[in-house]
Amino acid sequence: MTVKDEEDDTAMEETANGGEGGDDISFAERDDEEDDNIISSLDHNDLFAAVEESVISCRPLVDFFYHFNDNHDDNSDNDDDSATKLTTRQRRTVICNMVKSPKFNKARARRLFSGLTPLLRKVVDEESYRPDEDEHGEIIVERHAASTHAVMYLRICAFLVEAYLEGLSRRQRKNNNNNNNSRRVEVIDEVFEVAEMLHDLLFPLQNCGKEGMTTQSAIFSMCEYWWHGNFDDKELFVTQLIPLLLVKSLEDTAQKNDVKRLYSIRHAIDLLDFECESITTLKNHLLRTVANPLFLQSTEGKKFITHLFHVDASLVADLHKAIKVQLFEAKRSILNAYGEIYYNAWKQSADKMEDDEEQGEIQVSIEENALQDLMYYQIHASNPKIVNSIRIVLDKFYVNKKSPDVESMLHRSYGPLLWRALSATNARVRLQAAVVLTDTFPLRDPDAGQEWTEACVEKSVEALISLMSDEIPAVRVAGSNATAKILSQFWVAIPANDIRKLLNHIIAKHASDLTSSAVRATAIKTVTTLLEEEKTHAVLRSLLPSLGNLIHDKIEKVRLAVVEMLLVVKKIRGMKYYHVVDPNNLLCRLADEGRGRNNPTGPVAVGLSELLSNSFFPVGKNKTMSDIINRTLRLLTDNPDAAVTFYRNAGTQLGVNSISKLIAALMRCLCMLIVQDKKMNCEDISNLSIVMADDEIDSAKVPPNTALMATIAESISILWGSIESDLKHEQNESAADILMDVFSGNVLTEVYSHFESKTVDCLEDAKMAECSRACVAILNCAGKMKESEIEGLRAHVIGELAKATDMPPEKRMRVNFSPNMALLCEWGMTDDVGICLASSISQYFMLGNHDNKNSEYTEKSKASKKRKQGKNKAVKDVLPHLDIETSLGILGNILKGSYPASLSARDSIIKSESAFTAISTALQSAKTAAEKIIKSQQGVESDVDIAKIRHIGNAIECYGRLLIHKEAMKGEVPMRLSPEAKDLLVWVTDNIIPAMIKSATSVEEDNSLSKLDLSAISGICSPLACDEPPRRKSNRRSARESDVSFLSSDQVTLNTLQEPSKHTPSISAVSIASTSSVLSTFAEWLSICGAESVILVHISKWCEVLGATDNIKTRESLMGSLFHVALRCLRDDRDVTLFKELLLHLKDVDPSTKEKETILDSLSIIFSMRDEQIATQALVTIIYVTRSIIVETADNDDLAFLDMVGPGMKEVLLSILNNKRSSLLLAKCLLNEPKVSSIRESLVDEIKAHSPMSDDLFHIVRELSGGNMVTDGETEEEIEDEPSVILEQADAEEGLHPSQAEALVA
Repeated sequence: MTVKDEEDDTAMEETANGGEGGDDISFAERDDEEDDNIISSLDHNDLFAAVEESVISCRPLVDFFYHFNDNHDDNSDNDDDSATKLTTRQRRTVICNMVKSPKFNKARARRLFSGLTPLLRKVVDEESYRPDEDEHGEIIVERHAASTHAVMYLRICAFLVEAYLEGLSRRQRKNNNNNNNSRRVEVIDEVFEVAEMLHDLLFPLQNCGKEGMTTQSAIFSMCEYWWHGNFDDKELFVTQLIPLLLVKSLEDTAQKNDVKRLYSIRHAIDLLDFECESITTLKNHLLRTVANPLFLQSTEGKKFITHLFHVDASLVADLHKAIKVQLFEAKRSILNAYGEIYYNAWKQSADKMEDDEEQGEIQVSIEENALQDLMYYQIHASNPKIVNSIRIVLDKFYVNKKSPDVESMLHRSYGPLLWRALSATNARVRLQAAVVLTDTFPLRDPDAGQEWTEACVEKSVEALISLMSDEIPAVRVAGSNATAKILSQFWVAIPANDIRKLLNHIIAKHASDLTSSAVRATAIKTVTTLLEEEKTHAVLRSLLPSLGNLIHDKIEKVRLAVVEMLLVVKKIRGMKYYHVVDPNNLLCRLADEGRGRNNPTGPVAVGLSELLSNSFFPVGKNKTMSDIINRTLRLLTDNPDAAVTFYRNAGTQLGVNSISKLIAALMRCLCMLIVQDKKMNCEDISNLSIVMADDEIDSAKVPPNTALMATIAESISILWGSIESDLKHEQNESAADILMDVFSGNVLTEVYSHFESKTVDCLEDAKMAECSRACVAILNCAGKMKESEIEGLRAHVIGELAKATDMPPEKRMRVNFSPNMALLCEWGMTDDVGICLASSISQYFMLGNHDNKNSEYTEKSKASKKRKQGKNKAVKDVLPHLDIETSLGILGNILKGSYPASLSARDSIIKSESAFTAISTALQSAKTAAEKIIKSQQGVESDVDIAKIRHIGNAIECYGRLLIHKEAMKGEVPMRLSPEAKDLLVWVTDNIIPAMIKSATSVEEDNSLSKLDLSAISGICSPLACDEPPRRKSNRRSARESDVSFLSSDQVTLNTLQEPSKHTPSISAVSIASTSSVLSTFAEWLSICGAESVILVHISKWCEVLGATDNIKTRESLMGSLFHVALRCLRDDRDVTLFKELLLHLKDVDPSTKEKETILDSLSIIFSMRDEQIATQALVTIIYVTRSIIVETADNDDLAFLDMVGPGMKEVLLSILNNKRSSLLLAKCLLNEPKVSSIRESLVDEIKAHSPMSDDLFHIVRELSGGNMVTDGETEEEIEDEPSVILEQADAEEGLHPSQAEALVA
């Protein structure tokens, strides 16, 4: 038989066993799978013959066992046909069943195993099971067959021993009549000798290749059966089994079955002597199990680790150290596994303590070496993550603290630690001790009696009051949380006086804590937690109204806590939320959530909407739509702002069908009010096809009111928008039909016409604004429908656009035409809109230049007209030519994105290549117009065409913002500056700034430019794309910063000149308008994308205007914008490049009153930011600039220090010195200045002279004054290096003037 045949048969055997690991299954399990009815002529005589033939060679028994009959032709006649047809596995089963059989008595067993012993001993002594290798470590093929037969012989011996043990075990159980008998089963010496030799081969077989590992598995199974069968001397068969199974279960390829096998022999580990030095390696492997995921994720693995705690008291400390290392990075599931292990280990040792003194020692070791160590670190650890991890581990004990044993242990372990920690000096220790007090309350000895328990409760209450009175807000919060959990769980067990004390502290003190919003919010949450327990309601009912005023807290999380409390109160029978906060305050709060910086769809607004949903949209069998409408109208009349916010969140409270019905009813109500309004004005009402049903509303009670009708229209638009996406689903088709039945036809056209006519004719600004709001809402609704479903609205909208040119200017300015264009974009006319706007803009700026561009737009317009005529056969649908004022107004409002339709229109224009190209090309003609004014007016004094300059500024800003939105629509992160945007920067730097400087220097101080009012600028706000690009976290402005932003829409704007004098130089006016417009654009870019070197390089050059001109109005018009951009870079990106350049150019500026205000406002923004690093960075830059200026003016020693820095920087320094916070930060920055610095000395003197002296500032100034002073002026070489934050920007600069480059990298 060749080696190849042997390998094939071995593979066949392994395949029959289920793969390499197939032999891991015991024979008891195999028998369940075998067919006991296999027919074979084999008997024990054949087995004995094969064994007796294998005196010298392993070959006969191997051939017999695996039926390798291809080399035994001479004996083939002796085999029955049925035997030759057996598979290898079946043959092995037949042979093993012979040995298991009751007929296989002790004599036959002695004969079999005594026959196996000589050859087995020879194989062991000669190590013939090891494959021969050459000098290179490769197996010698010619000699490999002998070692393979030897390994297979060992495997057969293991099979036969296990089969004999199983048969012996069966007979023993039968003789004992299945009675439990702990007496060990005797085994004959011949079997023991074979098994012992096989057991001793477990380790050597590790290095015998695949065959060796298979044989090792068979011996594993034999040894495990010997142990589980309770045979004699079973302890001798686990000494090698334990370490090998342990190593196998720790391998990367290990499976749960390996852990189960190890767990099944766990009691064998008890036999090991852990005081012996030779056990170190095995001990290390046992300790590795606590970090092995396979053990921690399986039940048997956790039980095995638990058992290790009981093996030896000395092992407990080592196991705990191994676990403690894993706690910091462990997942919650792993931490829960550790908690289960600790708890079960302690609990089992406690249960066995009475029967086993050693278990008592183990319990003490677990408490002292493991649990007390964890408890100490839960209180005293400095890392909160470690504290949380330990708390999860110990949570099993806290959950079972009602058990007397656990409660006694917690008292023993925590008693010496907790009470001292609650009064510790370190605030974090007190905070963490508060959490432990919550988890362990009441920390008492259950055997000490009732008096002791009452004393423990009293002590705990005193500790809670002390925590809630702590000077650290975080500790007070922890005290409130602890009080909430303890009272909710032990309300009955705590005396009434103590409850009163605790509640008084929370409601009277914490709820009105002015120093910390977290404390106020936690006080409300504490009450909310207590409300979840029914037994607390009687006490809290009278206390809740005192918390109602917090609904108007300035901090959102406090307001949210109150709303969540009210929602809990709403669910409690016998308590009413409107007894806690009256409805008027709730409505005022809901209205305020929709204003200003608050989020109308934020959690507070959503919670209030849920709270009030039953009031304004009652649900029930007895509630009709008439009831709902009447309540809705009352809400809209009494508090329209609250109604709008409520309807914004209706989608989260109501179903799609309910909202659709409400929209339809509101639309009918709006139509009825319009009918009444028309009747009062004797107008025709025949065209209004829908009126309100009498059974739904008594409309006579609701007089027509423009504000009410506008709010109804806006509510309809908001409600429809909340379900717009849901209406597209097939299951909501009925809801969509409800809306189409009401809105289709001429309804929207008539309603829109009514409000539009009132907008034009109305003389009151407030009423005109309401009509305009209604028009926008109606057109928003129209945009959600198909054009064919609305009769006449498209023609009417286009007709109104055509009338715009013929309107008087004062009327045209009162009408907002952007919703008209947005609607046309929704209906697929984006290209026509783009060409219409582009043609109007281009013709205005190119007036007099009848070139090919105008012809191009005309041809495009004609082509568009032909397409529309071909489709609709209606010439009236062609968009008219608009004046420049209307065109720029429409485009500006669309780019602003102030309402949903404008956002959609903006996206449509940007996505349409033809519309975008036409509009961007037309807007660029404003640059050409500006250049033309500059060139034509050089050396010539001419009056300003203020209207044209205003349009130039608006067009340039629209162009810049159009480019920003285009980049944002690409969705790239980060956004990149487009070539067109870079060209816009270069255009200002190369054309506008030089012209502005030249014009300003040629004008006398009393020139009429100083009379030009540039303060009232109404530019386009700072919109983002419809799908906003991801904003960096640092870009999120705080509320306080937003209030004082220079680009706030209600403060300073950038590009419209008003009330000009009659003789203002056109060059200066157009330069200021162009530069301000571009600054506005790129300020928005910087807020979205962060500082870019290209932008900062150009804007830094624009700062030259401040130092190059004495014209106040020129400086005033740019200084605010420049400071705004500089502060954005400083706040969002910690970039001081522009801020430094701006300060350097202020040294020769004598600021006007308005410029002083600008400087003061800018510095106020810096020093009001929460991030102190930003303020410190700004102060370091200011110190650097001051030092640079002092060096330049070192020759003027006669001047005072503040006069040496120049009037502009003097104003900067005075603003800092006069502010309490900024002067303190300045003093801290001076601590890092060299002691031998005259700048430091001078600034300290100025602090003493001008700054409000607080205790902190006084101590710092005293420390600063104690150093050495240098009175001599510094030389240029003595200047300290520029702050690293400034130097980091230098490498990115490009295109700088040499003098600027020197200033940046000096």
